[in-house]
Amino acid sequence: MTEMTTYGVVQQSDCLVIVNPSAAAVDASVVHEIEGWLSRRARTVRTAWTQAPGHAAELVREHADTGLVIAVGGDGTVSEVIQGMTSHQILCALPVGSGNSTVRNLFGDRSWRRVLAMLGDPGAFTVRRLDLLRLAEPGVTAVLGASTGFLAQVLRDARAVDPAVKGIDRYYAAAAGVLQAMPDHPTRVTVDGIVLADGPMASVAIGGGRFRAWSFQFVPESLLDDGLLDVCAIDALNPAAVADLVPLMAAGQYLGRPDVRYARGTSVIIERTDGLPLVAEWDGSLWDAAGSRLTIEVVPDALLALAATDGPCR
Repeated sequence: MTEMTTYGVVQQSDCLVIVNPSAAAVDASVVHEIEGWLSRRARTVRTAWTQAPGHAAELVREHADTGLVIAVGGDGTVSEVIQGMTSHQILCALPVGSGNSTVRNLFGDRSWRRVLAMLGDPGAFTVRRLDLLRLAEPGVTAVLGASTGFLAQVLRDARAVDPAVKGIDRYYAAAAGVLQAMPDHPTRVTVDGIVLADGPMASVAIGGGRFRAWSFQFVPESLLDDGLLDVCAIDALNPAAVADLVPLMAAGQYLGRPDVRYARGTSVIIERTDGLPLVAEWDGSLWDAAGSRLTIEVVPDALLALAATDGPCR
């Protein structure tokens, strides 16, 4: 674990606030409150609203001179922001989206107001150097994690949920359906050249962050800065096994089951052995052009980010 001094992180910084207007809890009053808090403390504050997918990274690149980048949105917003960050910039993610799992890994279950309040107390937060994940085939970088099977299927099915259902409830509604018919894709998982699992899989998760979908620990022993990827492969499950496993996932207490394999390494390959496309995602974004193979490598010490000194993923 590598940490830096918090002296002057806010007070001596030029801040760039990236706002996703599509995020679940974003509105003008929220952004005004965030801007007001920062303007009383930071050297300068610039706010930019995203207009389309991928725009956040462009905005960060346009303002590469800013030292502190505030991501106002959810996991997708954070993921886009980091695509444009340089090695000297520091990320502060505020939980104003649907899932907010990235912030959960850094600040626990604190609200965005409580996260901001921490930034006024140098003893309450730290600057950490986090590992990232590089996904070779889609050519993207992830901070939270990647997966095939269950999580990706939930994201896909959420597109068909009634538009009146908003935020995290949209994904929970989709998850209820997926749990009734869990994926059973023929999949091979290889970690550092060694086959971890080969057969019908319900889920393969790689992290990154311990928490996904806010409360579920898909890789419960993952650290954010140990230079390794945690990999959890879960066999195809019958209804009884699903009922047993789901409560344990929230507590991260399912390792050691015969239908669960867990490993750590620096490189992971996931393959659909029937040649069909993977159902895959990273940081909550679907890989719509997925092929039958996904290669993921760790990028150690790649991102500077603010985190609580008592954060859950130490």
